[in-house]
Amino acid sequence: MDNAEGHKQLAEHIGFGNHEFVLPLIYSLLAGLSTGVGGLFVFLLRNASPKMEMGVTAMMLGTAAAAMVTVSIVDLFWHISYEIGLNHTLLCSWAGAATVLALKFFGPAVLPALKSAEENAESRLWRVGLVTALTLTAHNFPEGMAVAISTMGSATLGLKLTVAIALHNIPEGLAIACPLIMSRQYSSLGAVGVAMLSGLSEPIGALLTLFFFRNVITQEWIDHALAFVGGVMMAVAVAELLPEAQRLQRPWMTALGVISGAVIMGASLYALD
Repeated sequence: MDNAEGHKQLAEHIGFGNHEFVLPLIYSLLAGLSTGVGGLFVFLLRNASPKMEMGVTAMMLGTAAAAMVTVSIVDLFWHISYEIGLNHTLLCSWAGAATVLALKFFGPAVLPALKSAEENAESRLWRVGLVTALTLTAHNFPEGMAVAISTMGSATLGLKLTVAIALHNIPEGLAIACPLIMSRQYSSLGAVGVAMLSGLSEPIGALLTLFFFRNVITQEWIDHALAFVGGVMMAVAVAELLPEAQRLQRPWMTALGVISGAVIMGASLYALD
């Protein structure tokens, strides 16, 4: 029995039809929705004191920064560089980092809203939340492509990849929603909605791969895209998340977040091997 026929039978067995694309789309959707699940934890902050809110926000910013740095380093230098070469990996990652820095320094001149976001803590948290959401959206998109390609090759490998991605998407969702709700410009439901939308780029990436780019997009193409996004995440972590966490003046909570982010992301990446 070939993989396509196996996907049809498995999808039909669990009640989702018998198309070979059903299982890859379900896996990518589950992985993406876990970002929204992480965002749901912001409801715990609704009745929290301002002191506790600042501590939790500092921890979440530290968690997100460490998670981004960990996944970038591990995927870049332990995986992608072996596939596309160190020179290509560095070129793509430097391009991603340069894009973030260019937007940081020249963006306020183009978009006045970004300039006003520097004026107070709540505006900065709003900007950090949206930048984190955009960064992780870009990261989730090629992950969805990878889930689709992996599942089409092996349902077992696809499931393993889905679980590992879902595990590290949960703290990412909280890292998006927490600064947004702390900015006072989003309700709890709105902040969770932004996290959910960020995660939905994963099934969108899978959908486009399966229906439109299946014969065009290769694993090498995805590796180049992930290297670029890795550079973006490194720059966002260093230039946005960690400085904002320091401004909250909760060093122990920030340190706890950094340790937690590195451990969680490291464990989920280990599960991928």
